[in-house]
Amino acid sequence: SADMQIATIDHAMWFHRPIRVDDWILYDQFSPSASNGMGYSRGRLYSDGVLGVSTAQEGLIRVLAHDGRPAGD
Repeated sequence: SADMQIATIDHAMWFHRPIRVDDWILYDQFSPSASNGMGYSRGRLYSDGVLGVSTAQEGLIRVLAHDGRPAGD
């Protein structure tokens, strides 16, 4: 979005078992927390209904004022 700056702090993937990526997979992603300029999301990849991979990502979120500067500055 033009009125936000977003940057990833870290991300991780945990492979629980082999998963085929040349076929259909389901990626279920959700954000259990987003506040005070920080966002956190978790995800899960399923193949044939079996969990194969878990993911996590943390990021910074900054809302910009209309002139492009960080809001509140």
